[in-house]
Amino acid sequence: MVTLDSTISFLIYITAVSSAAAGVTEIAKSAIPFLTYDYVPDNDSYEAHCKAGKKQHLKKLFNLVFSVLAAGCIFAELGLDPAQILMGTNTAYVADAWGARIWTWGIVAVFGSPLFHSILKILQGYQQTVSSHLPPKPKQKIDGK
Repeated sequence: MVTLDSTISFLIYITAVSSAAAGVTEIAKSAIPFLTYDYVPDNDSYEAHCKAGKKQHLKKLFNLVFSVLAAGCIFAELGLDPAQILMGTNTAYVADAWGARIWTWGIVAVFGSPLFHSILKILQGYQQTVSSHLPPKPKQKIDGK
């Protein structure tokens, strides 16, 4: 069953893996010059601008693909299924960590991370508000006899 705590745990897990994948991508950018090069047109012609724009888009695509692969590898190495974390099951370990479901979570982590981060902050604020408005717990046990 999905609870507020399991949802927060899920969002923390997704955003942490997304941040780790972004870090791996940044490290790869320092090793692979193609991923950081800014393409500028050779001259002021329309064709040169189109060619430079296509190369920029191709560079962005490769960066995203690399980030998705990095997130998928991180999920697989951890061996935890985010869906089971969200459902609040006792164990979230997966036996086949390199299966297709884990790679799908890599895509979700990379493209959904900004949205998940915003939702996480909202839910954490809501959880603090709810927990601070609870009535105080009784200090001594009350017996019904």
